[in-house]
Amino acid sequence: MDFFSKVGIDVKLLIAQIINFGILLYILKKLVYTPILKEIESGEKELGKIEKEREMIKKEREESQKEILEAKRKAREIILEAEEIAREIRERASQEAKKEKEVIIRQIKERLREIEKLKSSK
Repeated sequence: MDFFSKVGIDVKLLIAQIINFGILLYILKKLVYTPILKEIESGEKELGKIEKEREMIKKEREESQKEILEAKRKAREIILEAEEIAREIRERASQEAKKEKEVIIRQIKERLREIEKLKSSK
């Protein structure tokens, strides 16, 4: 103890300051440090949830884009098939029209011959 007094340190004051510092540390831990840690942990958990939701949304968006691309591909196939069917229908209609035209021309020629025969027989 003489050492502390020789150096100019009051032992009672030193003990009081150590006790005060311990009380201050305890109060800071209870009132500041623990709540801040809880807030940080809850924030980290919330960020983890948000990250998982973001990944789910990203996957859903990618799946939606795949579905959209597939739907566009199918639509293109349907359009090409419809165009092919329309072309075939036009060709058939054109061929049928030609056949009907030939039949009508033949019928007209036959009637003209009949008329000519009737005129010549008169």
